[in-house]
Amino acid sequence: MSVRRTTERLFGQHALDWVDRSYVIDWLVVFCLWVLSWMAGAIPVFERRFDVHDPLISHPHREDQVSSALNNIVALWVPILIVTVVGGLRRSLMEVHHGILSVCAGRGLARLVTVLLKHKIGRLRPDFLARCRWDEILKECAGANKSVVEGRKSFPSGHSSTAFAGMTFMALWLAGYTAAWCFHVPKPVASLQSSRMGNLVVTFLPLTWATFVAISRIEDFKHHKEDVIVGSLIGILSSTVCYLIFWPNPLSAKTFVDNAHGRPRSLYEECRAPDVTFHLTRIEEDGLEDV
Repeated sequence: MSVRRTTERLFGQHALDWVDRSYVIDWLVVFCLWVLSWMAGAIPVFERRFDVHDPLISHPHREDQVSSALNNIVALWVPILIVTVVGGLRRSLMEVHHGILSVCAGRGLARLVTVLLKHKIGRLRPDFLARCRWDEILKECAGANKSVVEGRKSFPSGHSSTAFAGMTFMALWLAGYTAAWCFHVPKPVASLQSSRMGNLVVTFLPLTWATFVAISRIEDFKHHKEDVIVGSLIGILSSTVCYLIFWPNPLSAKTFVDNAHGRPRSLYEECRAPDVTFHLTRIEEDGLEDV
């Protein structure tokens, strides 16, 4: 049995009607975003001069409240898992595909911008001197080279951009299912799922986690407040742009009239020639009769 027949048997007769070769280019672009972000990590970090008595970089070194590994899992793999499970339950391969593609696109774009800025700006972290372990005799940092280099990557916050990229997608995706951010859409009565405040709280839960991650970076003396603000904005903007490419606007009432809740948009459709029909006017008809 062919893959297409198996897919249609599991997901319905029209499960693959939306598939177009243009999505190959979309995936290629996303792949390039991630590759470029890794390549950007090889750019030498700008070595900014510093004063050993600067109070802004004299904070103690602390362990992270949220590790990079946990942050990446929550921001990337949790959204992918959720959209895959929900799309499978709704028997919609397009939801699964569009969900994974938009998550990867938003995260890749945010990562590329963040890494480039980190390496080109080279702002010192609040705990830089603790990493540096300044040697008065040698007049240079005596700390581990890797730790010192990482101490020069304060702006913008990578944790913040990562968390908000993933959680902004989740918030938009949940709002698209529940119409929580579109107050003009009527809700059915006598249904617990129709609670306006309940739906609103659910959509804010991902953003609450992202906010916690961002604040923890200031508490752990890993970033200045400006680093966290800019990093968060990078994540929000990157994810929002990539979400709106593949999914309808959750703030528009038209979304919930024209589409079923939570349904993505089919981006590529066959272009058909306009149906042109010529009709004889009354004058033309009279002329034909005279002949």
